[in-house]
Amino acid sequence: MKKRSKFAAGVVTLLSVVTLAACSGKSSEGTNIITMKGDTITVSDFYNQVKSSSSAQQSMLTLVLSRVFEQQYGDKVSKKAVTNSYNKTAANYGDSFSSALSKAGLTTESYKQQIRTTMLVEYAVKQAAKKELTTANYKAAYKNYTPEVTAQVIKLDSEDTAKTVLESVKADGADFAKIAKEKTTTSKNKYEYTFDSADSTLPSDVMSAAFKLDKDGISDVISVVDSSTYKTAYYIVKVTAKAEKKTDWKSYKARLKKTIMNKKTSDASFQNKVIAAALEKANVKIKDKAFANILAQYATSSSSSSSSSSSSSSSSSSN
Repeated sequence: MKKRSKFAAGVVTLLSVVTLAACSGKSSEGTNIITMKGDTITVSDFYNQVKSSSSAQQSMLTLVLSRVFEQQYGDKVSKKAVTNSYNKTAANYGDSFSSALSKAGLTTESYKQQIRTTMLVEYAVKQAAKKELTTANYKAAYKNYTPEVTAQVIKLDSEDTAKTVLESVKADGADFAKIAKEKTTTSKNKYEYTFDSADSTLPSDVMSAAFKLDKDGISDVISVVDSSTYKTAYYIVKVTAKAEKKTDWKSYKARLKKTIMNKKTSDASFQNKVIAAALEKANVKIKDKAFANILAQYATSSSSSSSSSSSSSSSSSSN
């Protein structure tokens, strides 16, 4: 919600002007919004005042993306999917949801529209990512793939506590599992996990540390900052089992597919290329120089995508 709220107020502001203009047709420029002694404020006055602001720039970009992706992928996202996502966010906020919407300058409908546009873009990115499932990319993903590891993991909220617990689990005769069950702060005191490098169950730093350990090895304290809450958690890992890596990449094809898809769909540069392609297909032209640069990042992506797409097409598809 916080990330969306930065441009939400701008959406409302600029769309209000657009709506006024649409309602009054060609005469909208002279339509009075405010009258006062000896002066008036017209739609044109207001538009010219706000259009160069950062919020208006982001708002226009949002409006363009909404229109373009609705036109090209509108039948790929259902009303039910949007409602479910909306309800999930509402449930997370609880009684404060209405207040959070209001502070962000959003209504139920405008927030649902944001969700819908996000889902449409995500759909387009996912479809484009599927084209990256080539034999070459599978083999590249295999080189960096680590098969399943089973580990006992202790999560703690304090660095001092983590250091004390580390001394305990490394002491002679220590029962790591027992200490983990007693000390970990995870839900229901869960402490045992099985994962491979395609997983996202645990933070990537924690998994990386586990992959480097031998069986029965214990890590040092691993600090991880939660990107959503900015709170730091501290982890200690003990590996209890490690699978040998098979020589044939096809043995892991499903997991490698997940790795490739996750890498592409989370890559901002790749996302921008997909958006650039959609904008080009829609033949978007900016007529007001005040908004001349809102698509600049996608123009750059578009110019660099041709070479990468030609190289990827040379590899045989294997999905």
